[in-house]
Amino acid sequence: MTGSQLNARPATVQETTGPNTPDEAGRASDAQFRLLADAMPQIVWMMQPDGRHTYFNQRWFDYSGCSLEDSLGHGWVRRVHPDDSPRVATLWAQACASGESHEIECRLRRADGVYRWMLGRAVPQSDAAGQTTRWLGTLTDIDELKQANERLEKSLSVNRVAGRVAQLGGWAIELPERTLTWSDENCLIHDVPPGYTPTLDEGIGYFFPEHRPLVARYVQDCAQHGIPYEFVLPKLTAKGRHIWVRSIGEAVRDAAGKIIRIQGAFQDISEQKAAEARTMALEARLTTTLESITDGFCLIDRDWKFTFLNGQAQRMLRRCPEDLLGKTLWQEFPEAVDTHIERECRLTIQEQRTSRFEAFYLPLKTWFHFHVYPTEAGLAVYFQDITQRRAEQAQLRLLETAVSRLNDMVVITQAEAFGDAGPRIVFVNDAFERHTGYSQEDVLGNTSKLLWGLKTDRAELDRIQAAMRNWQSVRAEIIIYTKAGQERWVETDIAPIADESGKFTHWVSVQRDITERRQQQQEILSLNSDLEERVLLRTAQLATANKELESFAYSVSHDLRSPLNTIHAFSQLLVKIDGDQISDKGKHYLNRIGVGVKQMGDLIEGLLTLAHLSREQLNEEHVDLSTIARRIEQDYRALEPQRQARLHIHDGLNARGDARLLSAVFQNLLGNAWKFTSRESLAQIEVGSESGIDGDTVFFVKDNGAGFDMAFAPKLFGTFERLHSPGDFSGTGIGLATVKRIVERHGGRVWAESRPNEGARFFFTLGCKEGGQTSLAA
Repeated sequence: MTGSQLNARPATVQETTGPNTPDEAGRASDAQFRLLADAMPQIVWMMQPDGRHTYFNQRWFDYSGCSLEDSLGHGWVRRVHPDDSPRVATLWAQACASGESHEIECRLRRADGVYRWMLGRAVPQSDAAGQTTRWLGTLTDIDELKQANERLEKSLSVNRVAGRVAQLGGWAIELPERTLTWSDENCLIHDVPPGYTPTLDEGIGYFFPEHRPLVARYVQDCAQHGIPYEFVLPKLTAKGRHIWVRSIGEAVRDAAGKIIRIQGAFQDISEQKAAEARTMALEARLTTTLESITDGFCLIDRDWKFTFLNGQAQRMLRRCPEDLLGKTLWQEFPEAVDTHIERECRLTIQEQRTSRFEAFYLPLKTWFHFHVYPTEAGLAVYFQDITQRRAEQAQLRLLETAVSRLNDMVVITQAEAFGDAGPRIVFVNDAFERHTGYSQEDVLGNTSKLLWGLKTDRAELDRIQAAMRNWQSVRAEIIIYTKAGQERWVETDIAPIADESGKFTHWVSVQRDITERRQQQQEILSLNSDLEERVLLRTAQLATANKELESFAYSVSHDLRSPLNTIHAFSQLLVKIDGDQISDKGKHYLNRIGVGVKQMGDLIEGLLTLAHLSREQLNEEHVDLSTIARRIEQDYRALEPQRQARLHIHDGLNARGDARLLSAVFQNLLGNAWKFTSRESLAQIEVGSESGIDGDTVFFVKDNGAGFDMAFAPKLFGTFERLHSPGDFSGTGIGLATVKRIVERHGGRVWAESRPNEGARFFFTLGCKEGGQTSLAA
């Protein structure tokens, strides 16, 4: 195979591992590694412990131009610059002996013969016994960075040399004549022939117009007062060349101390100025580069003092340059002393090797990733805040653990275009294998069609795929088939997943086995069908029973009333015919017969009323309860005009319901209040309403009568239940039962509060909020 063929298809370069051939999964993993390696900008290589190279990525072939055979036979060390080879060999021997990672900077020959600086890194890979099985390495091109550093050093060197070897041109001004003379060197500086003697004004005229007054003042002060001067200004030579000069002048006195001459020198510092400008530009570019990177960066000298920090470092350390520049690292960050950070930094200087490590700095509550380089002046430190990344990694591990332990099946598929079979599966959790019997190897790269069968609803699948093509979430219930061919119902929720840019990359489907639930639903539907038939049958039977009960009630009413009427008539006839012959005791017995007949009639009437209430259709209408209560009050006052009673009936008591039945409610409640206050010198009765806790309108009837013991309240609304003896107060014990039946048919409830001899308070609602409609019970 030729070198060009190798360069065209780098994936064919395979690692030779001897008899231990990897299985299919291993080969897939290696293939993925090679694809990743070929996409990297660095050169990637692998080597066995005995020094035989087993792999190079495409970047090596592009850079070196070597063939596969040559590369595997000789590796990359043969292309190292001769001056760097001893250092590379020594470091490689140390790495092999220690079995530890290492880095080195060296020059590597390119295919065209040019050497470029590379940063080499090698990491050992070990087996379970800790033995190194192979080395994995990279070569990163750092030539531009090295050249930039060299240019910076050369510029500084040029400035120093220029300062030593610069020539000076002398000049003198004779006083008081103000005659100017230049040396030959000075003439050369100003691009005029040697021996040229300009006037003083001409000499000053070589400076720019804006600077001439300043230069003239320096000369005048020196001539009159002997003040020496030195300045740096730009000028134009006789040929129009722009130069920078340093001018030095001082006064010369005679024996009497009189200033007779000014003399001095011009130094052409144009090259120095240009070098300074280039240096400043280079420093600006370097500073801009360091400020633009996302890593924190700082320079530390050998005394552990900060000499530079970029903006990102200031932000991550939460310190301004004034606080750190010139300050000692360990004094400013004492919590780092005796930690992994200090140990690695000191080893980097002692062993002159780069170091990469992660450490937690407690005062900042931050995890940092450090990359420390040794320099001639000390250390160059790059660092990144990886707190969020570590938290995300921890969350990812937690999520992976949680997903693996879910009982629901989780399936992730690609978001690429798909056909009728759906997109390809890239992940399933452990629950998927438990529920379906398919392993990850069975399904990865396959589609969900693997689970479909005869009873899988095609229309439901079409609905799911239509939603997915529109990037919409969808929920469905479908039948799938296990590897053993068993039918299972699953409820699936499918949603798209987008990356940071908003592009959809995958679909995630959460599926839960609902086979038992579906079976229970079928059983419930079957039971409901049977229940409906039974309800219809029971309803028909109940209607027949109600008709029979109604006939029985009227029959009882007729059959019981007739003998009672006969008893009552004959007892009255006996009194009328033989009244004079009947003893007082006989008359008493006849009177008791009449009372009993009347009480029995009242009981029959009450029972018929209760039975009638259960069957009678309610007529809903607006009812003025205040008017009903006042009408009942007038009836009782007409029956007992001698009674002293004070009734307070609130205005505006309104409700919706059956007016006739609600009248019966007030007839019984007001009747009880009127009856049980009969022994009071002044009966006080109040009828009104108030708002309940839940907003219901609560109607009440209160009195100051005999009251009752609340221990017997549960029996109060029962049929024939009485809390007072007939000798104390008359009654059938049906009135409050009638009230309860009417109120409940209106959808409300009734209750009472009392104490013996402290009156009673009866409350009831009619099943509606205040100002709303009453909900009548059927």
